[in-house]
Amino acid sequence: MKRLSLVLVLAALLAGPVCVTWSATSYAQAVPVYTYPGPPANIYTAPWVGPNTPWVFYNGDWFLNGVLYYFFGPAYGWGPYYAYAPVYIVRPENWYGPRWNVWYEQHPVYWQNFGRTYPYWRGHSVGHRYDENFYNRYHHGQGGGWQRGVRGETHREGHGPGREGHGPGREGHGPQHD
Repeated sequence: MKRLSLVLVLAALLAGPVCVTWSATSYAQAVPVYTYPGPPANIYTAPWVGPNTPWVFYNGDWFLNGVLYYFFGPAYGWGPYYAYAPVYIVRPENWYGPRWNVWYEQHPVYWQNFGRTYPYWRGHSVGHRYDENFYNRYHHGQGGGWQRGVRGETHREGHGPGREGHGPGREGHGPQHD
């Protein structure tokens, strides 16, 4: 019996640190961990974070190689700010939420390079409107056709393909008037 007690005491002493380690590990798993989608086959289809990404989530909006991009709903997808009228902009939480800041805070070189390369965006804030002159000045390589859309369709506020005159669609959380 003495030998059995000695074995149990020895086992408890050896297992003690393991139990502490297990409890510490389970506590660490309670911290939310974000998973970020990897790069899509076509980098223009959706923003992504990771090494060598051309996308930057800056002051609440996405930029692709220095051009402001928005999500225009499932019918139109991602496109430059001037691609469609602002009433078509949809801001679903999974793309415009604050979780992206976590990755960029861990990789600040992306924000630093963005600010150095595109200083005209320093004052950008969510909802700021830019006119055609702004894009002609800083994105002159984009060519003509400002506000004609990705497919070359002209859109006026509240009207467009698939809308039948009923105003903007209500995909995601609904369009935001930026």
